[in-house]
Amino acid sequence: MVRTIAKSPGWAYSKSENGIAVNLYGGNELNTTLLDGSAIKLTQKTDYPWDGVVKITVDESKADAFDILLRIPSWAKGTQIYVNGTKTAEAVPGTFAKIERKWAAGDEITIDMPMETKFIEGHPRIEEVRNQVALKRGPVVYCIESADLPEKTDITNVYLSSDKKLNPTSRPDFLGGVTTLEGEILIRKDKLGEMYQEVSAPEFQSFKTNFIPYYAWSNRGQGEMTVFLPVIWN
Repeated sequence: MVRTIAKSPGWAYSKSENGIAVNLYGGNELNTTLLDGSAIKLTQKTDYPWDGVVKITVDESKADAFDILLRIPSWAKGTQIYVNGTKTAEAVPGTFAKIERKWAAGDEITIDMPMETKFIEGHPRIEEVRNQVALKRGPVVYCIESADLPEKTDITNVYLSSDKKLNPTSRPDFLGGVTTLEGEILIRKDKLGEMYQEVSAPEFQSFKTNFIPYYAWSNRGQGEMTVFLPVIWN
């Protein structure tokens, strides 16, 4: 963990044959030289991963025309790229978009990655998650915890509904500052009876709650957590 954090600045950018590649997005400043020795300075401003808009400003460029390569994540379908407000470069998910030009101080690149909340399913051979889905917004996977459910709720009774929208909500003072997904879930009522019994239509109660980023779980006392949930399609 410590080594990973210490090395992350070195992974954020890499030098290409004729320019610089932007591998990771996050607020930072880059002051370096290209392989030919030309000095460049870049500033990156963004609220990623909570927001999909990234702005990269060229603060200084002493190079002739060179490439800036932008990593387009595999999930980021529909990404748009602009230079000084003009749409440019094709953004293909899972590849690097290349912009080659003579850069001047003040030039600004804007990357706009859509951040819809999506249902994600596992491979059919993963038996534990069959007929269940996970929630993912941009690069962030979400989960639900007991802390966000009615007291004594069995987490295996929590269902998602395909027609109930989950809204991203920025919460700067919650769990260190995160964006949660807020909306209604369905909680199946337990049917007490024999060990085995005939099947009848289940009863559900609607409950308003929020989902938190998976990495932030287990910070509010003991409880259950799950990423994958069954879904009712309407």
